Amino acid sequence: MAAKIKWSEAKIAQLEREGRGKGAGAEYKPWVQVNDFSSRGYSRRVFSQKTGRVHHLLSEVEWQLFLLLEFSPAVLDIREQYPLKREQTLSIATELGIRHPTYPGTSVSTVMTCDFLVILQEHGEQVVRAFSCKRENGVDGERDVEKLEIERSYFSGRDVPHHLVFDSSLPKNKIDNVYWCRGASINDDDTYEYDGAFAEHRQRLINELSRKPVGSLTQFCDNYDRLTGVKPGTGLRVVRALLWNRELLTDLNTPDPARQPAVMFSLAPNVAPQARRA
Repeated sequence: MAAKIKWSEAKIAQLEREGRGKGAGAEYKPWVQVNDFSSRGYSRRVFSQKTGRVHHLLSEVEWQLFLLLEFSPAVLDIREQYPLKREQTLSIATELGIRHPTYPGTSVSTVMTCDFLVILQEHGEQVVRAFSCKRENGVDGERDVEKLEIERSYFSGRDVPHHLVFDSSLPKNKIDNVYWCRGASINDDDTYEYDGAFAEHRQRLINELSRKPVGSLTQFCDNYDRLTGVKPGTGLRVVRALLWNRELLTDLNTPDPARQPAVMFSLAPNVAPQARRA
């Protein structure tokens, strides 16, 4: 991607004043953003209900890892394009005998970033993890390895585990299925027929799923639509939302969950059917 920013010390100072790379949750601002580049390639801007803001993802690998991070109940916050303190990366580069990167066509030392700084809840405590995303053929030569070593050393000095994530190591079936579930919950064009319809369908489907239905998930949902007279696809959309909210559980590493037997889907322990009215 070609950067639209003309990098200089003055530009770096300006972005720092704007709060780039600072904040948490909905207030966090990535150091670089999609509109900073003239050629966007696989980049995208994605709103997350978890963080309450739009995320700026610059590659397909970032998008895939983002889906897994957002879906994980352990993840509390996701900060993409997170800047490393430049005076420290410069010092690390000197210690390692590595030439510090500079912005193309300039002598300005780069503000290095990691793709994700993630805050998680583990064993009742908040912990921090850093992630760098690469395609399998994306680490090309000694120079790329040197820059990754600066990044790894930076986080090592902060006792923050640093993970190098290749696209080939990501669970493709799970990513596809998480994306499928996500689309039912995060949608700007809700088409439920009246206020409260989702809550009503949710409870009715929970009740039906608790009775160990036969057939595939698609057959179960199609049958629900026919019996209730709702728009075709309503039942499956609500089920996808239940999966996204982890109210309904199944193995999302399985290809095409809609074709799996409905009995393979179980209610989460905190979800209970309503007793039938007399």
